[in-house]
Amino acid sequence: MSLELADKVALVTGGGSGIGEGIARRLARAGAAVAISGRRLEPLEAVAQDIGRVGGRVLAVQGDVRESADGKRMVAETVEAFGGLHILVNNAGVARGGPIASMSDDDIDATIDIDLKGPIHMMRAALPELRRQRENGGSSVINISSSVTRTVLENFSVYSAAKAGLDQLTRCWALEMADERIRVNAICPGVVETPIFETVMGQGEAMKFLRSSATTTPLGRVGTPADIAELALFLAGEKGAWMTGSILTLDGGISLAGNV
Repeated sequence: MSLELADKVALVTGGGSGIGEGIARRLARAGAAVAISGRRLEPLEAVAQDIGRVGGRVLAVQGDVRESADGKRMVAETVEAFGGLHILVNNAGVARGGPIASMSDDDIDATIDIDLKGPIHMMRAALPELRRQRENGGSSVINISSSVTRTVLENFSVYSAAKAGLDQLTRCWALEMADERIRVNAICPGVVETPIFETVMGQGEAMKFLRSSATTTPLGRVGTPADIAELALFLAGEKGAWMTGSILTLDGGISLAGNV
């Protein structure tokens, strides 16, 4: 088993399920100490215990990326536990949809606050620690965007705009922080089998949606958290050391077919 991240510390937001959990597990298998954060402590602790049982170093940190104070606390707890921070994965997100005329203020605010402002809060909180790694090979920020920024998804205008904003933040931060050897990249997943769809449309409809998406994806299946995690590992480690400002689509080709 490769331990290419054996001397690294990562913080993964939204690490209690789905893509965030997959990334946390993969980074831990590569030797990183990993803090996973989220609003609900119970799933975080369950994932942390499971990773710990196979020898991973992991910490569950409850917090809400919408709150800048929580971001600072999550970073501080990570550094206190593991001695530093080298990798920040901005994964926490929500997918609230509907025609713009009928979306509630709460849904609009939640989408912007979590999907766009959340990474801003986390970046600001993590920046002092990420800067400390300049002479130690630098650091890596990985933003989890969406392939909806590559096409148009009906009735998801606010979500799509928030993720498009995150793509542009990625480019701007990459240029802004290059001198400090902080690499910033984004992954744009397509349809990935995670619990998020059940929260949007219910279990039965989610299963139908995933089956339908598999048939319309050129590579013939929806993604898995493990698919996204492998690219995150590349971006976090030495193999991705010369990559910054990249917005990487990982969606089985679904955005090429205009079916996102």
